[in-house]
Amino acid sequence: MNRALALCVVVLFFAPGPSAEATGKDRLKLARAQLAKAEVLLEKADFEGAERLFRKAIATEPELPTAHLGLGKVLVSQQRYEEALVALEEAEKRFVAWEQATHMAGLVKRQIAERQKQSLRDLQAVLEDRGGRQGITARTGPGPGQLTPEKIETEQFLFREQREMEAFEAIPAQVFYLEGISYLRTRQRSQGIEALEVCLLIDDRYQLAHYNLAVARFTRGELDLAQTHLAAAIARGVEPDARFVADLERAIDSRPVAVER
Repeated sequence: MNRALALCVVVLFFAPGPSAEATGKDRLKLARAQLAKAEVLLEKADFEGAERLFRKAIATEPELPTAHLGLGKVLVSQQRYEEALVALEEAEKRFVAWEQATHMAGLVKRQIAERQKQSLRDLQAVLEDRGGRQGITARTGPGPGQLTPEKIETEQFLFREQREMEAFEAIPAQVFYLEGISYLRTRQRSQGIEALEVCLLIDDRYQLAHYNLAVARFTRGELDLAQTHLAAAIARGVEPDARFVADLERAIDSRPVAVER
């Protein structure tokens, strides 16, 4: 191997590649761009194109929870409910993990800032103790207790791998609404009702959850609950099916009246 080629090989071998952080940011930016285009196609009812882009966004950045939610939306729109449930359950996990990672990142930043302040306070105390007579120049830098970038990355990795489920508030109500619809359409009524109730626990204004709960409760003979949810849906602007309203009113009116003794 001649000297010029050997030098070229050495340079290539030691050339720094993109950092993991930079690569991650680029992936996230690309995934969000794909996601935005997918949402536009979904609005236009181009389900095939939207699904393709949602799946591309997931492949680009699997941790992005809104990509999994988007895939769930397009699958529900196509009445592919079994597939939708898989996507939506994945969305649940990703939203919780994203919330935890965000919380951890904020915690790490606060820890670093506090340790930097403590390091400066300790250094200032030493300078004051010596009276500044020895001409010591204060220098800032990683103190013995500070987190290095490598340590931060390790702690974040361990946190992700050992994460625990957080409260439902980390997950948008829409995830549970779509799950509820998918369960109901696949004849899993109990799971559907439960998912819709969770949706309303997160956001009581979700009018379509109220309406679908009214229908689901009616089919189980829970007339009072059906009436309550129907009233809530109407109050929030839903125009109910006239036949359903008539059936519910007829069922309520035909109930036997309890005789007092």
